[in-house]
Amino acid sequence: MNCIRALLIFFFRIIPKSSLSRILGCVARITLPRSIMDAFIQWYSVKYGVKEEFITPAGGFKTIDQFFTRRLKDGIHTIDRTGNCAVFPVDARIDQFGDIKDTTMIQAKGVEYSLRYLVPSETYRKFLWGNFITLYLSPGDYHRIHSPVDGTVVGYFNIPGKLFTVQDWMVRGLPDLFAKNERLISYIESRAGMVAVCKVGAMNVGRITLSYCAERTNRTFRRRREFFFPPQDQVPVHAGDELGVFHLGSTIIILFQRGMITFDGFKPGEKIRMGNRIGVLKDDKKNPPALNKNR
Repeated sequence: MNCIRALLIFFFRIIPKSSLSRILGCVARITLPRSIMDAFIQWYSVKYGVKEEFITPAGGFKTIDQFFTRRLKDGIHTIDRTGNCAVFPVDARIDQFGDIKDTTMIQAKGVEYSLRYLVPSETYRKFLWGNFITLYLSPGDYHRIHSPVDGTVVGYFNIPGKLFTVQDWMVRGLPDLFAKNERLISYIESRAGMVAVCKVGAMNVGRITLSYCAERTNRTFRRRREFFFPPQDQVPVHAGDELGVFHLGSTIIILFQRGMITFDGFKPGEKIRMGNRIGVLKDDKKNPPALNKNR
């Protein structure tokens, strides 16, 4: 099994992942006859367990990308407003969560990676000794990404990178995977502190787009860009407001500053819905809760 995994990782190292993903992204945006789209949606929904919760546009879905980025009916997601809390920004599976030990984070059991590489600027210092949670979006999940907190979007960081698959065998076998892959990070300032919502690209993810500005990933000519909005252009958000879209699916990593959140009692492998509670936020920046050393 280890030999097979090593061969697969080698194969993914040498293939032109970004070019293939851009081509597949273009194919996904081609308008198709309704009969073909209806057959595709039926097949895909059965194969990947897509729930019948989505809104079908008048005249039906025109493209595969339009279906992947589908919106859901009103009332499907309920935003937890119990107390001062953060909520999950996506429908997903919880992969890993815990404390950031200085700059060390857990990628998978026995595999660690560095916060400094995930956020390759001085902004990483804001999250030293903080907390993280990693969420995996399956092919059948809803692909829109929402704010986990009430606050203000103060900036973003577009980081060109590789597009390795984020399937379990790759996460367990390739160290620093999330820090190698392309990322688009939203920085949100809340009353409790700053939150970073790291949207991680992957093989077949044609694009990640933002909902509050025109920035996107996987362009032909790419450059690293960290940008903080001037005060008059910062974007107020409530928990549950849309931040961006995966054109196909991937992984979200949420970073919290030190002491700003106490996680609820969830477990790795648990399926969650957007709007479910992650944990309790401290009331403000001056009065952080005690760190849970036993978590």
